[in-house]
Amino acid sequence: MSVAETANTQITIFSGTTQNQYGDVIDANTPRLQSLPATLVETSRKTQDPSTPTPRTVRDVVLHVPYWAEVTTDDRIMDERTQDIYMVIEVTRPSTIIGAPVDELVKLKRITANTT
Repeated sequence: MSVAETANTQITIFSGTTQNQYGDVIDANTPRLQSLPATLVETSRKTQDPSTPTPRTVRDVVLHVPYWAEVTTDDRIMDERTQDIYMVIEVTRPSTIIGAPVDELVKLKRITANTT
């Protein structure tokens, strides 16, 4: 399956850094790609630490994008449907037997608050 077949949203990829008025390096939020069809899937699972009775919910967010998007761990991703912004944790470019390019698999972490 490819992104073209399973896309459930469009994303913007932000790249680059700049400096604020204090000289600190901050994200520039310069759009590198906009309205890119992508497949964004969020899953969750319950877990419990044996040392505490408090259950925890662990959320995993995975993004599938075309290979030519060339996402890096320095990029940020905005889901144009929900306006949520994610940081990139890991990018995997799976190998293929026939040599044809395959979609990138990107692990994300949401960095904007969930307002719903």
